[in-house]
Amino acid sequence: MKPRRGRVGVVVLAAMLAASAPLSPGHAGVAAAQTPADCIAASGSTQVGGSPGALFGGLSDADLARELDVARDAGMFAVRIDVDWSVVEPVRGARDWSVPDRMVDAITSRGMCVLGIVTYAPEWARVATAADEDYGRPADPRLFADFAGAAAERYRDRISLWEVWNEPNLATYFRPAPDPVVYALMLRGAYREITRSNPDAVVVSGGMAPGSAAAGGIPAVTFVLALYELGAVRYADALNVHPFTFPGLPNDAPGAGDADGNSAMVLWPIRDVMVARGDAAKPVWMTAVGAPTGTGRGAVSEEAQASTVRILLNATVGNSWLGPSFVYAVRDNGTDESVLDDNFGIVRRDFTPKPALAEVRDFTRLYPPSAGR
Repeated sequence: MKPRRGRVGVVVLAAMLAASAPLSPGHAGVAAAQTPADCIAASGSTQVGGSPGALFGGLSDADLARELDVARDAGMFAVRIDVDWSVVEPVRGARDWSVPDRMVDAITSRGMCVLGIVTYAPEWARVATAADEDYGRPADPRLFADFAGAAAERYRDRISLWEVWNEPNLATYFRPAPDPVVYALMLRGAYREITRSNPDAVVVSGGMAPGSAAAGGIPAVTFVLALYELGAVRYADALNVHPFTFPGLPNDAPGAGDADGNSAMVLWPIRDVMVARGDAAKPVWMTAVGAPTGTGRGAVSEEAQASTVRILLNATVGNSWLGPSFVYAVRDNGTDESVLDDNFGIVRRDFTPKPALAEVRDFTRLYPPSAGR
């Protein structure tokens, strides 16, 4: 995922407060057989995946393999990767799938599942007012849907879990500005084309960040309400939130320090909207969970990062409406501690572990992939 951060606001629940209790080791393991049906069955509420980020596809073979080994050995059932339209088809009509092919091959060869994000328009397909922007939205949602269908067809036997775009409620990743109507058309078209290519696929909406109106975004709950009004939620098998809360913790009370910027618990208001709209059976996934360490503004200590991961993973226990959690990121993107985006990993750039890695391992030992089936 090219987007590497988000912030979220919070309503305090006892379940989240209790979730900060330490875990004890259990029995580790990742499901060996990962057919498309296995991956759909494995995507239960207590399952943990990894979200390496947009730089993952450009790693050397050795580093890519080593990072995936960290994910596998931590008990992650799946890895979330960009199937990036702008990378695959920079020139219209000339698609080169080699970058996602390499990632998919490496992930599936380790017995893990793939969550593929169909995302990011190439320059030729962007809306004219954002043609110069890396994250300009598509000018024609139908062309985006066509790409999504082509991706689903290519990976029909290897990817059964799909996410449509990333953080569409943020101006940063939906230039020139987030637009629920445009995203609704993209979601509807992508869902139809993906499920036409693979009728059994699970299609998840793009992960929603807090979306401050002051920064040109749309708050997550407001965005979800708009999608319901537009009739678009029927084209997602699950909704999706990125519950980033840094520099606060997910269980910080509103008004406590920096907790006003903590929106992990928009999960619960979104759930209330879904129940009120008759969607109680639909889950909410969390496809980017974590916090940056280092010295940058908004960074947290490594211990606080570990606590953030532990609290959010434990929130899925007993809340069956929460889908799987994907930890962002597996490995630091860089070594500059002053840059937030360099420091989301649960291992450092040199692969030495941070405390959050132990939290993931402990959780997956208690709740191995088979437990979610």
